[in-house]
Amino acid sequence: MRFKLFQGELEEEPGLPMTSLIDIVFLLLIFYISVSRIQQMDAQLSVRLPTAKASETPQRTIGDVVVNVRRDGSLVVNNQDLNANQLRERLVRLAELFPGQSVIIRSDQGAEWRYVCSALDACSAADIWNIKFAVMPEPTPSASPSTASP
Repeated sequence: MRFKLFQGELEEEPGLPMTSLIDIVFLLLIFYISVSRIQQMDAQLSVRLPTAKASETPQRTIGDVVVNVRRDGSLVVNNQDLNANQLRERLVRLAELFPGQSVIIRSDQGAEWRYVCSALDACSAADIWNIKFAVMPEPTPSASPSTASP
């Protein structure tokens, strides 16, 4: 006598659960889109970066805070205009939450040094020492065709 207790249970073949994989893909997609939008907003600010011979390709990490110093001295973080005290308060709170926080200072080449110093003072007050300065590579002189006369 055969028991037909488990007869209908193994008719389905085992498979990969696609629902959870699709959820993970969508979460990753949302994450990368939001990170790229933040970086795009920072790059769209009207800041003309100074040039330097020793410039390198930026190695941004996800947690970097970008402080933009405009020509008129206004400080912009995440598309919000801040004064030096507001910047200091935000950086202090951020450094408490994330020790070792890094800051990128993007200063307009026409901005006075005192405005950049106010951003540096805010970093110092927050005990942030991982500071990078954004610069553009110097343009290479284009070789003009020689016009040698015979």
